[in-house]
This record gives sequence, C-alpha cells and structure tokens, in this order.
Amino acid sequence: MKTLSNAEATIRRATAADIDPLVLLYAAFFYEDGIAMDEANIRENLMLMLEDSRACILVAESEDEIVGLSSGSLTFGVEFGCAAELEDLYITPRHRGRGLARRLAQAVLDWAHSEGASEIVLVITPEAEAEQSLTGFYEKLGFADSRRITMYYRTR
Repeated sequence: MKTLSNAEATIRRATAADIDPLVLLYAAFFYEDGIAMDEANIRENLMLMLEDSRACILVAESEDEIVGLSSGSLTFGVEFGCAAELEDLYITPRHRGRGLARRLAQAVLDWAHSEGASEIVLVITPEAEAEQSLTGFYEKLGFADSRRITMYYRTR
C-alpha cells in the first residue's frame, strides 16, 4: 500500500459499518497498552458507544482503510459541570509520525468543546508512557498533569 501522508487521510465519525476494522484496531491498541480485553467485549462496548449520544468515536481513513481511531465520552459532575474524557487514541504503527494522532485527538477535543465540556481529561497507562512517551505529546495539545490519582473499582 502507498505511504500515507497527513493530507490523504480523512477524519470522520465512525458508524456501525466500521465495527469489524474498529474491533481489530482496538484489540491492537489494548494489546500495546498492556490491557487484557476480549474482542467480544470490545465489539459489544463499541456498538453501545456508537449508539450513545454522550460518546464519540472517530476514525482516520485512507484509501478505504481505517488506519487510526480516537474516542471520547461526556460526563457531568458538580466540580466541572459537563466534562469529557479523551479515552482512546490509536494509529496503526506503519501510519505513525504523520500527524494523524494530533488530528484525531484534536477532533475529540473539538467535539467535547462543541458539546459544552469545560474540562477534558485523559489517562495514560504506564505501558503507553514507557513505550511512546505520551505525556509530551499531550502537553503539546494543552493538557497538564492534574496531580490527581486515578483509581477504579470493577463491578464485574
């Protein structure tokens, strides 16, 4: 396949028709970040997100191939009102270094802003930071260390 340049990629909202390539990209993304995730769960959660107005999944597409993705979701709380999370950002390894990650991340930030989010947060796994030094990338987009600790509680 021809080498992809920044100008040749289209950023668009994902649809249900994109589910199969999205499942494969998400599986690769989670594998790189050291997250164990079953493809059936990925598919189920993607379908729910695609139908949820509080979520946004975007793809970078070139020559009818999806080569990257980003996603975000909205939440509401007392501290910030409407807020968003830049949840996922992944570019296939052979398409990295061409500005697609920046374009996909910015597209989620623009979506969150248009939805009224006053704050956008993200989580960087230790594996992703060690492998890709993502802190510097996100700082260039305007993110700053919140100095908060992220914890989670699994219910299933």
